[in-house]
Amino acid sequence: METEKTQNRQSLSEQGDAALSDSAGVDPLLIKSYLLKTDLRLFPLGCAMYFFAIIDRNNVGNAKVAGMATHLGLHGNEFNWIVSAFFFTYIFCEVPSNLVLKRVGPRIWIPFLAVSWSVLVGCLAAAKSYGALVAVRVLMGVFEAGFVPGFIYMTSFWYTKRQLAPRIALFFSAGMFAGIWAGPLAERLQKINGSLMGYQYIFIIEACITVGLAVLIAVFWQNYPETATFLTEKEREAALTMLAADKALS
Repeated sequence: METEKTQNRQSLSEQGDAALSDSAGVDPLLIKSYLLKTDLRLFPLGCAMYFFAIIDRNNVGNAKVAGMATHLGLHGNEFNWIVSAFFFTYIFCEVPSNLVLKRVGPRIWIPFLAVSWSVLVGCLAAAKSYGALVAVRVLMGVFEAGFVPGFIYMTSFWYTKRQLAPRIALFFSAGMFAGIWAGPLAERLQKINGSLMGYQYIFIIEACITVGLAVLIAVFWQNYPETATFLTEKEREAALTMLAADKALS
């Protein structure tokens, strides 16, 4: 029954896209080609970045389990304040970040944000006091705040509303998988034999992964369909016509 309902929803979605393509006077095959190329460019890296953004945000919990609190002499509610400090700036910096993104472009701004918060995650490994941990977490909130709204804002230029909804749902599902895998990943990293404490390897290696993803985004993402080099002229024209028709209907 559930499979049948899912198939019916997919059929309705496809019919809706086809109807929009027909009403806009564009070739549905061109739209399918455009969507496939765009999906492969934006969403694997976008989902991977969100996966590690959630891990970077929450890895202090695994670091505590790995001995950070004992090593740094944290006591009382200090660890709770370290966790909460991230959100002091996160909740206020989403809109300002998107204003900058509109001027700079997502291909530059989003990798910049990711590299910035990753460097700060690495700084957590070097922090020697409660105050340093709080300061780093506050700055992390400044930079990580812009990623999710920035990604959603960017993709709104590439898809119609009907097309975007299931893709954003897929994007947010990466955060749930991050919650599943964060613990096992940290457990492996803290067992690295080296000159550092186990919790420090958690911060450093996870930060390096995020930096690597930021580099790939800077290479493979494009700002907007109008300037995308991976599209043919016919695909670009069909997509822009479809997007204009969708905007006119809203």
